[in-house]
Amino acid sequence: PEMGKYRLKSYSPCIDSGTVTVLNQDLDGNPRPVDVVGVGRDGPGAFDMGCYEYQLKPADMNSDGMVNGEDLLIFQEEWMREGVGADSQE
Repeated sequence: PEMGKYRLKSYSPCIDSGTVTVLNQDLDGNPRPVDVVGVGRDGPGAFDMGCYEYQLKPADMNSDGMVNGEDLLIFQEEWMREGVGADSQE
């Protein structure tokens, strides 16, 4: 990798394809494992290959590794759900 950048891209085949390890954090201190739905072996305990665990983006509501219109729809549905959100009258 150029300039020592070893962090995984969202399209990396190394995501969720590693071997179980006793390490519960990557070199940045991020939790391991992080499952990316639909990539590699799905489910708890699917570690990434390498020293950095791919981290989902905060707005990735459906954990598919991308932030797109589907995430916006999920956010809107959750926001408008009865009993959820803020009310300035309370």
